[in-house]
This record gives sequence, C-alpha cells and structure tokens, in this order.
Amino acid sequence: MNTKRSKRWNGELASLSPEFLKEVMGKMQAYGEQVQFQLPAPGKARSPNYQVINDRGMKMGFDERHLLLRLEADGNVSDNLSVVFTLDAIKQAIAGGGKKPAISRARTSGTTSTRTGGTSRSTTAPAVAVDAVERDKYEYFKNNRDYLPEGISKFSQEISQLMRDGMSAEKAFEQIVGQHF
Repeated sequence: MNTKRSKRWNGELASLSPEFLKEVMGKMQAYGEQVQFQLPAPGKARSPNYQVINDRGMKMGFDERHLLLRLEADGNVSDNLSVVFTLDAIKQAIAGGGKKPAISRARTSGTTSTRTGGTSRSTTAPAVAVDAVERDKYEYFKNNRDYLPEGISKFSQEISQLMRDGMSAEKAFEQIVGQHF
C-alpha cells in the first residue's frame, strides 16, 4: 500500500493520519454525517480544525485535538474551509482506498451533490440559508443580550425555525419571549 501521509496537513484528505481521521469519524457518528476541514495556513497545524454538520445543517466545531471549538459569528470554524466530506469518504481515507472519496461541493456552487452508494442526489444548498439565519440570530442576541430574559438560549432552535420560516430575528425573539416569559 502506497500512501502520501505527511506530518503536516496539505489540504488533501489523503494526507491526514488514520488516527486523526478515526477521531473525526467518531465525532461524525455522534453528531452528523458530513464534515468540513479548515484549510491549512502555510507552516501551521499538523491536523486541521473541523466542523461536523448534521442533516439539518447545524454545525459543531472541533479543534485539531478533537476538543469542542466555538464557532465564529458566521457559524463556521473558519472562513477558509474545504469541501464537505461524507462519512463514507472519511472511511475510505482511513482504509486508504484508491477510489476518490465522495464529497459534496457546497462551497463552490449553489447546489450540493452528495454521492451515496450508486445514486447521486442534487439539491440546493440549505447550509447557506442556515448560516445566514444563525448569523442574524447571533447578531440580534449579541446586540440585545442585556434586554433579553435569562434562559432565552433554551429556545434557540425554536427561534432559528421561526427565522427559517421567514420571520425577522427581532420578531422571532419577541414571539418566543411572549410565549415563554
């Protein structure tokens, strides 16, 4: 078996160590079936930070040591991310498979194409809309945190859903405050 595993990550999935990828796979099995890696800065980390994405487009960030990482205001671990890799792609990379891993190109176009088994499914990328919702929700929360009731964060998912249904951040927060506080 001939692999090109190096000590530093070069932006290619095949250059990540199997040990690192097994830890990533564990996080994916627990939190979501897709992952994006932070693209490397010259001479930086041995392994990249990454974010696991669930089927609803929600993201959870991890650093190179697989510890929970706070997402930036835009809802990502970084502005410079790889394409989205599936759980199957990670498994293939761990096995050192010769086939090109299944990926979805959410960052390069308005559509996402995910390859699973022998079928291919193409949809518009909802992750972009979710990122905008999360960013707007966070921005509103940050600007109005002093005026919002304590415990409002328990209703974060409901606020996001109201915003996805077309409500502004201000109206969504007002509705949740009216219902629960």
